[in-house]
Amino acid sequence: MDVEAWVAAAKNPTAEWLESCFGAGSLWRPREAELPELLQHEATRKFLTTVGFPAVRIDWLLECIDFDSSGIKEADGPWAEDPDELFGRRTPDDDSPLTKYAFGFGECSGCSLMLDGVTGDIVLYDPNGWDHAAGYAGQAHSSLPILAGALGLATKFREPFEGPKPLEVLGVFRQAIEALDPGVESALWEKVLETLEEEYELAAETE
Repeated sequence: MDVEAWVAAAKNPTAEWLESCFGAGSLWRPREAELPELLQHEATRKFLTTVGFPAVRIDWLLECIDFDSSGIKEADGPWAEDPDELFGRRTPDDDSPLTKYAFGFGECSGCSLMLDGVTGDIVLYDPNGWDHAAGYAGQAHSSLPILAGALGLATKFREPFEGPKPLEVLGVFRQAIEALDPGVESALWEKVLETLEEEYELAAETE
């Protein structure tokens, strides 16, 4: 495993590297005119139009990584919603105009990965909590390129995880994810990592 090289590539993912992870034609790369006007974060707009985001389904690793962004290609891009509405910051009688939009870039473990249209941050939205101010489920990544890179990085570990020492591989994977986005304690990957650890420990006990 050349983990150092994988992390370096994931920090600044190119279209070529992402397609090496997900396959040719797997990226959604819209034209500038096809992007929503209220997706105001310029770095995100540039990434989408020059590199693209994987429109894929990932459902391996004991079904712990169950990520699906395939609908981006099938629809007219990511769905959009008022983040104040999603995260319970707007009261029912609040008719003030929207200040920004959040855009959905995939589903994982029952949550949506939402891009803040102004800051470019990726946060988790739990649809089970929207009506009682509990829709916010934590930060996932600091940017859309890093999210794409993290998903690509996960694909590189698929074969090592299928080897004889998955718990050791899990430790390396955890370190790689942390190195990829060191300023973020990713709620997305923490949930995945905890589940994988429980599953691999249980499998080791029953051998």
